[in-house]
Amino acid sequence: MRARADNRLKMTRGPGRETGAALVMLAVGLIAILAVAGLALDGGHVMLNKARLQNAVDAAALAGAKNMDETGNTDLARVEARSLFARNANAAGNGELGAAWGDSGINLTIQFSDTLRPFVPGAPDGPYVRAIATGFTLPAWLTQVIGRDQFTIRASAVAGPSPSLGDICTVAPVMVCGDPPPPAGTGSAPLGGFD
Repeated sequence: MRARADNRLKMTRGPGRETGAALVMLAVGLIAILAVAGLALDGGHVMLNKARLQNAVDAAALAGAKNMDETGNTDLARVEARSLFARNANAAGNGELGAAWGDSGINLTIQFSDTLRPFVPGAPDGPYVRAIATGFTLPAWLTQVIGRDQFTIRASAVAGPSPSLGDICTVAPVMVCGDPPPPAGTGSAPLGGFD
């Protein structure tokens, strides 16, 4: 009789311990799932805003280089680059970027260089322009579970002078130049030089 009572005692203790272990494993698993979901959600949010920031910086560098090409004035090029960055930051769909720019949360630096590689900032007359945006901070949502409460992203772009187009036939992707069309009356249809 005594052995039977001991068996019952062991049976009642066993499942209780397993239930506690299952709850711990469930809690750890839930935290891991939230962390992975947070990385996916927050990572997508960061990548989307990084692309928006990069587009605005690309446009700023191109605007500055175009202005430098036309005027040769670094002050005017800097103003044009900052103006175009602001217009892109405040465009429809760029709410977070526009808000950060409006709150002075983004630092935009415009630099000029005489050479492309290496880009050495400080040239008084360009012609290469680099735009650098830093300090764009985004809040974290689900990655707070693993201790990450914000993300800071940056972007940079370099643009230079436009090349001269002395001969349109040197621009390969735009058109292919062929022989002149055959003279009228030779029986061949003029194709504009393309066969």
